[in-house]
Amino acid sequence: MAAKAEVIRKHALLNAAAHGGRADEGSVLGRVLAEDPSLKQDIPSLRKEIAKILKGVNSLTHGERDKLLAKIGPGLPEKKSEPQGLPELEGAVDGQVVTRFAPAPTGPLHISHILRAAFLSYLYARKYHGKFCLRLEDTDAKKVKKEFYGFIQQDLESVGIKPDAVAIESDNIEEYYRLGTELVKAGKAYVCLCPAEQFRKLKLEQKECGHRNLPQQRQLEEWEKMLAGSYAEGEAVVRMKTSMAEANPVLRDPPLFRVAKAVHPRKGSKHSSWPLYNFACAVEDHKMGITHVFRAKEHEHNTAVQGLIYKAFGWKEPVAINFGMIHMPGKKLHKRDMRKGMDSGEYEGWDDVRLPTLRALLRRGFQPKAMEQMAKLTGVSKTDIKMSWENLEGINRKLIDPMADRYMAALAPEHIELSGSETKEAELQRHPDFPERGKRKIAVNAKEIYIPGTDFQALAGKEFRLIGIGNFRLSGRKAVYTGDAIQKEMRKLQFVSSPCPKLTLLTPDGPLEGVAEPAMLGLPHGTLVHMLRIGFGRIDFVDKKNGKVTIAFAHK
Repeated sequence: MAAKAEVIRKHALLNAAAHGGRADEGSVLGRVLAEDPSLKQDIPSLRKEIAKILKGVNSLTHGERDKLLAKIGPGLPEKKSEPQGLPELEGAVDGQVVTRFAPAPTGPLHISHILRAAFLSYLYARKYHGKFCLRLEDTDAKKVKKEFYGFIQQDLESVGIKPDAVAIESDNIEEYYRLGTELVKAGKAYVCLCPAEQFRKLKLEQKECGHRNLPQQRQLEEWEKMLAGSYAEGEAVVRMKTSMAEANPVLRDPPLFRVAKAVHPRKGSKHSSWPLYNFACAVEDHKMGITHVFRAKEHEHNTAVQGLIYKAFGWKEPVAINFGMIHMPGKKLHKRDMRKGMDSGEYEGWDDVRLPTLRALLRRGFQPKAMEQMAKLTGVSKTDIKMSWENLEGINRKLIDPMADRYMAALAPEHIELSGSETKEAELQRHPDFPERGKRKIAVNAKEIYIPGTDFQALAGKEFRLIGIGNFRLSGRKAVYTGDAIQKEMRKLQFVSSPCPKLTLLTPDGPLEGVAEPAMLGLPHGTLVHMLRIGFGRIDFVDKKNGKVTIAFAHK
């Protein structure tokens, strides 16, 4: 055990050094098995040991990890390896790049968040040995929810993205007020009391608001009244003084602060004036020293507005990389729809396998490394990408295939009875590519065999092969043995022999019922499996007492 632990620890430390301080379980597993193939005999036990050691390694500081690495000796890389496949960044200086991912705590992360904004920001920070920051944008009290503050960081860390710094915008409300006051005093901002519709009309006509040129003292008084809560929502807005002749209407006196009376989940009712997105974003990016901002191209107008704010304060503006959207097939579910479904009982939680959330994908067996590789492939192009799930599934399949032993299951099962076969026990390899993992023995109850319902309907009167037993011809529910010679065109069927556990396969299209190979009852939660002729999945729940197995389906 001690020798195995040392091998795991060595590769965990090396992998962490190569990936910004966060070792990946799948990568470590592959390296450990390559060094000591004998460990393939008990993959579940090995995975548990790896997870235990990774927890300690991933909690180390860079200094602590480097000290341990120094003791390894030969094999230690001279410098940290870098994520490959990423083009160079404009203005990037090694060791000085600072990036950020800035979601609003309105729900858990979904695949589109991860594939571009999150992973690209993280990977580029690691590529240049810089700093990656997480910032929670929570200045809109009507949208943010207390429960999601923790969700976001948990989701990021679940795919190996560990922030070097974490900030919450609402913690800096007093700083926003100070800077707002600075702009009003400098005559670079003013309090607009125009109704929203009236200002929209003025903006389109390129005419100035009547409050724009009021005396500075009056502007400060109106600003103080806003901060004191004297105005109702919609009655007062702080606007930046630009020019109403700007060619881009978005840049014509853009708003910086508005009145918002909603109770904030962290600040309560103390504040009734809150910064709008562009002001808070510009201030925070400057404060955190962000050098490069990765955002969807739909934010190009926001980038322009934030550029004006930077200029007003005399700050250096970060480089903005605006990328295209990723379009995934399937029903588009908004967070409000998901929450409504959970409230009604339609969905069991944010990790329901029918949802596109990161939690649901991980539950199904999608690997963080697959998402990282997909992020590198999508890159930072401004072109919108129509991506099929098969793209991500193909990458994930290569990662999990070596980990997933083979098992048999039958969906919508039909009962048949074998006749003429003397086989009492089938012997099958756990994994065809890893014979050293050994074989599993399956008792054969000739009087009670289950095959998939779709095969039962299609094979009436035809000859087929039951994997590990032999060839049969089906007549009614009787399957008569016809020999062992393997014929190329013959359909090869998986089977399940009674007694067997009931199976529930959780899929994005809804649950499927069936029966499973008895050995599945002994698999721990989280084990990846390959169900013959069905696909890959992850053990979700095992009820040994009642003989039930639940598997979250990943893909074929």
